[in-house]
Amino acid sequence: MSRILLLVEQKENRRLLLEWLAVYYEILLPNSKENIEDFLGLNQSFDLGIIDGQALKNHWQWVAAQKQAEYPLCLPFLLITSRSDVKMATQFIWQTIDDLIIAPVEKIELQARVEILLRSRQLSLTLKLSHDQLDRTLQTAKELNEMKTSLLYMIAHDVRNPLNFILGTTQVLTQYKSKLSDERKQELLDKTQAAAKSIDRLLDDVLLLGKAESGKMAFCLLPLDLTKFCDELVAEFQSSLKLKPQNDAVTLVFVNHSQPAMADLEASLVRRILSNLLSNAIKYSPPNSQVVFEIKVTEREVIFSVQDAGIGIPLADQERLFDSFYRATNVGIIPGTGLGLSIVKKCVDLHGGEIVLSSEEGVGSTFTVRLPIAKIEEE
Repeated sequence: MSRILLLVEQKENRRLLLEWLAVYYEILLPNSKENIEDFLGLNQSFDLGIIDGQALKNHWQWVAAQKQAEYPLCLPFLLITSRSDVKMATQFIWQTIDDLIIAPVEKIELQARVEILLRSRQLSLTLKLSHDQLDRTLQTAKELNEMKTSLLYMIAHDVRNPLNFILGTTQVLTQYKSKLSDERKQELLDKTQAAAKSIDRLLDDVLLLGKAESGKMAFCLLPLDLTKFCDELVAEFQSSLKLKPQNDAVTLVFVNHSQPAMADLEASLVRRILSNLLSNAIKYSPPNSQVVFEIKVTEREVIFSVQDAGIGIPLADQERLFDSFYRATNVGIIPGTGLGLSIVKKCVDLHGGEIVLSSEEGVGSTFTVRLPIAKIEEE
């Protein structure tokens, strides 16, 4: 129901207007001694103001301020004046009044003027909503364009390094294979394979992010042997850690608090969650430190925990840490795409779980993931 503010000091006119309009509209009617600002503070906004000449003379600055505050919305005011007072009111009309009606007022004419002004108000509301929607659409398009630019830059940057390493290693093996020991050849081949896998993981992350954004990510709960699953995952990471120089080594420690551990989960998404968390923990850890990976299974949930003693995450960055392409401000020259934790969050959300971060800059970080494992039929 539209709300009409009556600022009419002539008592008989105020009585008639209230009687005619209260049938169809909600009427706000301050008394002549009441402060308008205090009155509207309790009754919020209105859609149309009806004012007479004396009230306009007393309150024209307030009316002008109200109209300015509502801009670009239309806040119409209708002036009720006698023919003899039109000239007096003219000095205020151009700044504050949208229409006027000459007293004595005819009920039918009044209702017609009111409806026209309320339609103007409604039209301005509709236009503003459309304008706001257009602004949001343009902002979304801008963000998507920036995301696409970031994605292309990230792919070009993060693919080039391992690709250059593969090309260089291939050239070394081709030109000097007869001079290299079997051990050195195997080391180069292992590092080449690791570089190729990093490119493959990057492309998988990009594809997975696209599927998640479009709502097309596959999700199928099946029984998963978490003990075997985590043992194999840890073995893969420990194997890759052996390729690093001994003075840069990071030790990965796996602690299983629940054996055996079975749960209904989406295996591919759980792998994404743990792989990204473990990769980050190892990447941001100092040499000769430990990364502790723990798992615990209860009747209702499985709890994964990945703890490192790395650079930590500044408090100011933690709120946006799961946004795509966002990286903490203290990462320095450590390479990364800003996709890993975004993908982790989406995979956790698909399971209906939660991820919690506890981190202190310069001390380390702990990510705790809780995934519900209730049977499908129980849900």
